[in-house]
Amino acid sequence: MALVALPAELRSLCRRLTASKPEALLGVLPSLLADVLRCEVPLSKPHESKGVDSAPEASALVHKLKTQITTLLQGRSSAGRFAGVALAKAVVEAGGWECLRTSEPWVRSLLSILQKKDPAVTKEAALVTLVKIYTLLHEFPTLIREIVTPTLPTLATSCLSIIKPPPSSKAQAPPFGLVETIFESFSALVPLYPTTLRQFAAKFRQDARVFVAPTCSDALLVPQSLSVASRRLIVRLHMTAPKGGEAAEWNKLIAQLIRESHATADQVFRAVVETWESSSGYVRQASDLEQKPSGGSDKPDELPTWAGLPAGSERLVGLLEYLGEVIRNPTKSAVTIPLSSLMDLATRITSIVPPSASKEKFEFAQMNTAVGREERDELWSALPRIQIAVMRLQTTCIGRLGRSFVPLAQESLEQTLRVLGSFYRIPEVRRVAYVLIRKLLCLCGPTMGKISVDSLDLAVRCCCRDLHGASGHLKRIQQHTTTLQNGTKTKSANQNADAFLSGKTAESTVTVSFSAEHVREAEALLAALHSYVPQQHVQSSARGRILQAAILARSKAAQVASVLHPLRDSNGRSQVILPYLMRQFPHDSEVELLRFNFRPTSIGKPGDLRDYDDDAEMEEEVEQSRKNVVSFGQATEPSAAAEGETEDQPMFTVNQVEQATATAATTTQNPFLAHSTIKTTSAETFDAQMPSALKRKNEADDDSSPPKRVEIESVVSHVAEVVPQRPAPKARVAVPAPADDDESDDESVHLDMELDSEGSDGEDAAEE
Repeated sequence: MALVALPAELRSLCRRLTASKPEALLGVLPSLLADVLRCEVPLSKPHESKGVDSAPEASALVHKLKTQITTLLQGRSSAGRFAGVALAKAVVEAGGWECLRTSEPWVRSLLSILQKKDPAVTKEAALVTLVKIYTLLHEFPTLIREIVTPTLPTLATSCLSIIKPPPSSKAQAPPFGLVETIFESFSALVPLYPTTLRQFAAKFRQDARVFVAPTCSDALLVPQSLSVASRRLIVRLHMTAPKGGEAAEWNKLIAQLIRESHATADQVFRAVVETWESSSGYVRQASDLEQKPSGGSDKPDELPTWAGLPAGSERLVGLLEYLGEVIRNPTKSAVTIPLSSLMDLATRITSIVPPSASKEKFEFAQMNTAVGREERDELWSALPRIQIAVMRLQTTCIGRLGRSFVPLAQESLEQTLRVLGSFYRIPEVRRVAYVLIRKLLCLCGPTMGKISVDSLDLAVRCCCRDLHGASGHLKRIQQHTTTLQNGTKTKSANQNADAFLSGKTAESTVTVSFSAEHVREAEALLAALHSYVPQQHVQSSARGRILQAAILARSKAAQVASVLHPLRDSNGRSQVILPYLMRQFPHDSEVELLRFNFRPTSIGKPGDLRDYDDDAEMEEEVEQSRKNVVSFGQATEPSAAAEGETEDQPMFTVNQVEQATATAATTTQNPFLAHSTIKTTSAETFDAQMPSALKRKNEADDDSSPPKRVEIESVVSHVAEVVPQRPAPKARVAVPAPADDDESDDESVHLDMELDSEGSDGEDAAEE
C-alpha cells in the first residue's frame, strides 16, 4: 500500500521543483508532466481523514506540490508562469474532484495572467486550463456556486478586452491564434453555462462578425480556421436566450443568413439574366449597373461592407459555409429547418450554367448586355467556388437529416449533375460531387429509373478516369497533327517534334497526383454505384468501365460490391471478377468469406440450374484463372472461343461440366427436371478428365495398380440410352439391387471394370 499511495515520482516532482529555477523548468517540463500523470492515486485520494491506511507523508507531499504550483503561477517570471499553467492543468486532470475543490486560487491566478502582458502562448495555455477546470466543475453544483459563478464573468470580460482592446490601453491587436482560442473556448463554455454568459452574447456576436465571412475588401487577412471558430461561437450563442426562446433565436439567425445570401447573389449574378423564380417569396433587388457590385453594412448586427465581384463571391461563399455551420451544430431545443428556403437558394445558384461550345444556346445562362466583359469573366471564374459551397451545404443537410432528406434527394442529384457537367475539369468540383452523389444514391438510388441512371454516365466516367490516373493506368493523350486537303501536314514551330519520333510514347500511361481524400471518395462512389443503383438499368459499357477501374485501382470495396450485386445479361450470364479479388487480397477475411459463399458458377439461361459444391474445384479455379478468365466480355485466351464455346457457357468457367462432376463427391440435381443418372467405371475416361498434374506418367504401371472404382455423375435432361457393351472376360455387370435397397434409390447401373494392362480394351470400349 505504501508503494501505491506514495510513488517515487511524487517525491521527485517536489524535489525538482524546489531545486530548479523557474527559467530552467521549461526544458524539463515534458518529464514533469509525465510524472504528474503517474501520481494519479495520491492526488485523487482524500487526506483529511486520519485512519489506519492514511499516508501523512503523501498528504504533505501533495500539499507541497500544490503550493509550489501556486508560487509559479503568481511569480514574476514569465517562463515560471507558463510552467505553472501546464502543471496546474495536469494536476487537475489527474486529481479529479480532490484537486478541483481546492482550485480556486489557481483559477484567480490564471485570470490574472490573462490580464497581464504575458506572451500570447502563455495566455492561450491559461485559457485552455481555465476551460478544462470549468468543464470538469460542471458535474458538481456546489463547486459551480463556489468557483464558476464568481469567476466566469471575469473570464468573459478579460477575453473581450483581448479581442478588441480599449483605445486608452494603446495595446496592439492580438494574434489570430489567440482570438481563435478564445472563440473555441467560449464555444465549449456556452452550452455549459448559458445563463452566466447571457449578458456577453451581444458583445461576442458583434466582435466576431468581422471574421465570419471575410472578403478581399477587408483590411485583415483572416485564416479559414478563425472563420470556422467564429461561426461556431455565434451559432451557439442562441443557447443564451431566455428559456423557451432558443428556437426562435436560431430561426432568426438562419432566416437572416438566407436573406443576406440572396441579397449578395443579386449583386454577384447581375451579369446574367436569371430565369430563376423564388418559391420562398424573395424578391430580387435592382442593382446599379454604373457602380461596382457592393453590399454589407456598418451596423453592429450586420456583416461588414464589401465592393467588387471577387469580394462579393467570397462573401457569398462565406455565407453558404455559415449556413452549413448553423445546420451542423447541435441546438438546445427542437428547431424547424427551412428546407424549402435552403433548396430555393441552391436552385438559384446551380441554375447558372456558363457558356460552352459543347452545349446548346438554351442550356447556358443568357448574358446581360449592360454588364461589361470584365465582370462576366470574373463571374465565370468565381462560379465554381460558389457552386462547390452549395454542394457542401447540401451534404451537410443530408448528414444532419438523414433519411428525412429523401423527398429532396432527386432534385439535389439533378443539381449536382448539372454542376459537374459544367466544371468537371476542376478536381475540387469532382471530389465534392463524389461525396454528395454517393450520399444521394444511398437515399434515392434503389428507386431510380433507367433515365436517371443514364444521367450518371458523366459521374461514372470522371470517377473511373480519376482512379485510372491515381493508379497509373491513364493513357497519355496522343498529339494529332492537322492534315490539309492535299495530304500535306501543317508545319508550325510550336509543334512537338518528339511526338513524331515513335508511336510508343502515345501508348504510354501517366500517373495523376490526387489527394488521398479524393481517391477515397472516388472509390466510395464506385462501390455505391454497385450497391445502391439498380443494376438492370446500368449499361453494359458503364458496368465494364466500373469493373475495370475497380480492378486497376485495387479497390476492395468496389469489387466486393460488384460480386454482391452482379449484372446479368439477356442470357443470364454475369461478369465474374472474384478471381481478381482473390489474387489482390488473398489474406483478407471478407474476400475469404466471399470465396466460399459467392463462388463463380455456370449461370446459364433461366431454368438451367448447375451448381458445383466442391472445394477442390475452387482450388483449380484459382490456379487456372489466368487461362480461362473472361474480362469485360472478351476472353483473354485467343483459343478459348475456338474450342467450341456455346452460348450457354458462363463468362468465367474453369473446367467442363464433366470434369467438375468427376471431382465432385456429390452433385446437387435439379428437382424440377427429369434426369437419369448413370454411374460407370472407366479408366480411360477418368484419365482424360483429370488435370495434367494428376495423370499417370507411365501407363506400364497399370498392371501393378489395384482395380479402381470411379463414379461419374452426368446430369442430363433426356432419357439416357444404354449402349450394349462388348463381352469381355474381365468385365462383369452388376445386376441392380431391389427397389428397397438404399444404395440404388437413384436407379443407376454400376459397371465394374478392371484396368486393362495394355489399355487396348478400354480404348475399344470407348470408341464403341
